[in-house]
Amino acid sequence: MRITREEILKLNSSLGGNLVNSNSLDYSISRFNHEDNRFKTCAFIIRGIVVDHPFSDGNKRTAVYVCMHELGDCGDEKLSKFIVKIAKENISNINKIEKMLRRCYQKN
Repeated sequence: MRITREEILKLNSSLGGNLVNSNSLDYSISRFNHEDNRFKTCAFIIRGIVVDHPFSDGNKRTAVYVCMHELGDCGDEKLSKFIVKIAKENISNINKIEKMLRRCYQKN
């Protein structure tokens, strides 16, 4: 089940944010909804939300929710720590994000 733009906007709004860069979000959602590989889809949305910061607030929390919606919870706050690592290290390479995300879920 793919998440919609409206669902992401509603979620982020509930976290206190608002949209400030629609181009980045729209591109990420487009890629998210056109990939067959679930980990690749999440890598695009993580990059688009965490690295590009389309929202004024709640970018990392929004990315966590979208991944959990697509992949489920990987437990013990692993996903949150993974998202923070992406943000801190400003990792923008989709393939690297995908590999890291797979490792996060494989440790489950």
